[in-house]
Amino acid sequence: MPGPLAVITVGLLAASAAPALVMRRRYGRRAGARFAAGSMLAMLAQQSLVGVAASRTNASLSAVDAMTLSRGVASAVLVGLLVSGVRCRNGLAGWLGWGSLVYGSIVCDWLDGPIARRVGATSELGAVLDLESDSWLTLAAASSAATWGGLPGYCVAAPLARYALMVAALRRIPYARIYADEPPWARPFGIAQMALFTAATAPFGAAATRLAVRLAAPLVAPLQLVGMLLLHRRSHRTVAA
Repeated sequence: MPGPLAVITVGLLAASAAPALVMRRRYGRRAGARFAAGSMLAMLAQQSLVGVAASRTNASLSAVDAMTLSRGVASAVLVGLLVSGVRCRNGLAGWLGWGSLVYGSIVCDWLDGPIARRVGATSELGAVLDLESDSWLTLAAASSAATWGGLPGYCVAAPLARYALMVAALRRIPYARIYADEPPWARPFGIAQMALFTAATAPFGAAATRLAVRLAAPLVAPLQLVGMLLLHRRSHRTVAA
């Protein structure tokens, strides 16, 4: 009988198939094939890493974990759009990407934690999946916002730096201690960053909205990067103490 990881993986791949068919019908066979390849590879990469994390913690995936991992569908859609070559924020592709981002960053992100606590399904593995799903979606959203959302390329710096700093920190301290006891300002910084990416990729909005995005980018992106560096430095100080 297939295990939870296999069942969830099949379900997520099936959920990624529908957007691929939509892209094929609207933008042609070539764009649809590229989208399907990009989204499928992104999903398989995610689930491979999930399998590694589950084996290391000797834990089994729950229904709530499946909801958390469904954020990977949103990330896969964004990656697929990037690979497809379609750059149409106001068209069907834009609505598909923006809708996926709203689901992953708002609906799913705000529900999986409370549901896990309500049903008593919190776990170390669940916390890891939640954090890494957020980070992966943030990187996909940043790349999308810079590619077809009109944001400058430097807005991708903080999401990329997060992974570089994590790899550097893992040489000295365990993963669980890197993000332990984050300061109160860390979450608002992350929310502001994702709000910027969501606004930039929105397939609607008047000139005032676009102006607000352009004005916010030089403030939000550098602050988030500085925040990442401060968190990295703080984790090293905690270990030293």
